This record gives sequence, C-alpha cells and structure tokens, in this order.
Amino acid sequence: MTTRLNTTVSLSEPDDVLAAVPHMLGFHPTNSLVVLTLHDLGFTPRFGVTVRTDLPCSMRMCGFGEYLLSGPLGRQRAEAVILVVIGEEPSTDACDDNCAGACRRPLLNGTGADEIDTGPPLADLVDVIRDSFHRAGIVTAHAMWAPQIQAGASWRCYSDPECFGEIPDPKSSPVAAAMAAAGSVTFGSRDELRALVAPESAQAVTRWSAKLDALAEERIEDHDPARVSRDVQLVHAAIQRAASGSALTEDDKLRVLLAVSDTRVRDIALGTALGDTAKAAEELWLALVRNAPDPELPEVAALLAFSAYLRGEGALAGVALERIERVEPDHQLGALLRQAMEAGLPPTELAVIARDAAEDARIMLEEDGAW
Repeated sequence: MTTRLNTTVSLSEPDDVLAAVPHMLGFHPTNSLVVLTLHDLGFTPRFGVTVRTDLPCSMRMCGFGEYLLSGPLGRQRAEAVILVVIGEEPSTDACDDNCAGACRRPLLNGTGADEIDTGPPLADLVDVIRDSFHRAGIVTAHAMWAPQIQAGASWRCYSDPECFGEIPDPKSSPVAAAMAAAGSVTFGSRDELRALVAPESAQAVTRWSAKLDALAEERIEDHDPARVSRDVQLVHAAIQRAASGSALTEDDKLRVLLAVSDTRVRDIALGTALGDTAKAAEELWLALVRNAPDPELPEVAALLAFSAYLRGEGALAGVALERIERVEPDHQLGALLRQAMEAGLPPTELAVIARDAAEDARIMLEEDGAW
C-alpha cells in the first residue's frame, strides 16, 4: 500500500492516470493489478492509497475481490476505485501446488483465448473485482489495461471499445514533477527497489561483522546502567551531524548500528521519523541496512521500514520488511509493521504508536535507573 504524494496534482484523463501509476507506487509495475482509491466524489475528488498486487492465477480469481477488500482496501472507506491491469502473466510465486498448473495457463480472456479481439486481456478478473466492490458499496469509476507503463504503450478501457490511447512519457507526468520536487525517486522495477536495500557487498558485511564483534566485546565489560541513555544520545548526535551535512565515519555508523540493536534504543529512535531530522535519520538507517550483518539487521531495517511507511513510501517499507523476514521471520516489530501495512493503517495512526513506544521505552529506562 502506498500514499506517496501529499500535494495537489490534477489528473483528469485516463492516460495521465496511467503515466502517474509508477510514481504513485514508487516503481514501474509489471504483471500487476493496481487499485487507486477515490474519495470525496461529491466535492473535489481526490486519490487515496494506491495498492498493487500480482495478477492471480485462474483458480484464485473467483474470490480475488474479497481478498483485496480483506486487506488494506477494506479500511480505506473508498467511494470509488480505478483499476489498472498491467500485463497478463499471473504470478506463479503466489500459487500453491494445486494452483501451479493453472498459473501457467492463460487466464480467461488472456493471450491465446482465441484469435478474435474480445477486448483487453483479463476482463473476467476485472468483472470479478468490480462485482465484489459493488457489493461493498464501492464504485469502479474506470478500469484500464496496458501491457506496460511506458511512453507510447497502448492502453484500452474494459467497458468502452472506443476508449483507448497511448501512454505519455511517465517521466513527464505532473506527478513525476511533484515527486522530484519532494525528493522522491521512482524506480524502474520492484527489483531495483530491492537492490536499494540489498547488502552493499559481502566483503563490507564481513568487515562490519568483525568490527561489531570487537565493539560488543568492549561492551561486555561495561556494566554502567546509564549506557542505554548514552547510546540514545549517540544515535541522536549522529543523526544531527548527518543532518548538518557532516559525514559519519564507518566507526560512527558501527556504533549507531550496535546501539539501535538494543530494542529500547530502537524504540526511542522510532521518534526520529517524526522530527525535522527525519530525512537524515532515514538515510542513516538505509546506509546501515546495506552493511549490517544478519544479527544486527532486523532492528535497523525496522527503523527504515517505519520511517519509509510514515512518509507514504509503502514500497520501500515493504522491501525493508522483506529483508527482516528473510533473517528473522518472527521479528516482533517487523511483524507488527507488516500487519499495519496489510491492514492499511494510516501513517498518522502509526505515528501515534511510535510516540507511545518511545515514551514507554523512556519510562522503563527511568524505572530501571538507566535514563
């Protein structure tokens, strides 16, 4: 789920909406269903969240509308939606053994259904979703298909054979300009986004692991109850330095990484996503995620995911959570953030949770004499 844009941009034509989709998601989707929610139809209609999912295999199509409504869309109170189908190849990754064969067959109305033009591919999927949304009181304002979102690609409507056109250059979209002004980046694919949070190199991770082991040995000798308080101060000082434009050394970053590996420090550090230095903090979390060994990765990746989600960068938050899930599937904060994303919890509500978590951590430290 993504809500990236917090400014006003007019999108009145279908091709404008299609060109805006990559920027609303944060990457160029392929073989996807994208749902854009609409609100305030009686006044000035506005977009809400943007949800992307893989195309389902044919055996899972019948309940796909209910599946969508059981996730983030169910909480949004959308009055209407725009459906955008991109490509026509269903994902085999989301299918179990019983469905795998069907995944490799074209969906109804897909490529190879027959030689006669029966309209855009996957019309049956769109009908299923439209019916489910109608029963939930949600109007499907528009439904479109395109093979891909790129300049010059053809698009077609599902309900009107006379409704078609070519996608303008997404890089020239008004939304692209607004995103660039806000400092947001749109990636060429989800894999490019995953590469952003991937390890910088095996050698760097190994080097950091050895240095962290040495730092951890030093800390074993330190029984000062005020250490946690000092760690919190160290983290905030590093963020302030980064925000002022001062470069952090590798040793600085290692000490921050070790500090936030303590969940009490991490919980207080969640609050950095709410202040003036949020951008600098998130850039620091990203740098640490790219070099963190597995034992230290989950806490700093959770900080990155939280910060990204709070900014509306659901796609970045999602790939940060993927890294946690590969290393520590039962990680508590990672699981809570995943549940929040899947439930469509608004970032504003998550911000309240962060303030509460930081305050609870401070109270616990005061009670233990560590603050």
